[in-house]
Amino acid sequence: MNNKQRGYTLIELMIVVAIIALIAAIAVPNLRASLSGGREAAAIGSMRTISTAVERYRIRLGQYPADMAELAQKNPFLIDQELLTGVRNGYFYSLQSAGGGYTCNADPELVAESRYFYVDQTGVIRQQEGEAAGPDSAPIQ
Repeated sequence: MNNKQRGYTLIELMIVVAIIALIAAIAVPNLRASLSGGREAAAIGSMRTISTAVERYRIRLGQYPADMAELAQKNPFLIDQELLTGVRNGYFYSLQSAGGGYTCNADPELVAESRYFYVDQTGVIRQQEGEAAGPDSAPIQ
């Protein structure tokens, strides 16, 4: 009678677990960087959308909107409902009328490793790492 058991030894299982842990340790930081980069790219796109919508509003009505609600109220098709709420893809958006122009900021929900964005009537999107961006921040490349 052959009483040989089949299966994996504890050493073989530990090696497999160690390999999986090593792969995860390499992949997770890259995944987080990719997600952060994707959120930043989406924020830049949203800033362009807001800038274009505000300029269309100005051309049509002769002045800049006071805030996002006014922008959407007078021209409901310029920005979508999600962006109107002020939160999209991990960023908070705020639009204000300012002395014959406007300012718009995009601030990240998760501050670590995220950039802040700013745009005004010049149409130049600016960035700042670690703190709110403003008119003196570096333009995006």
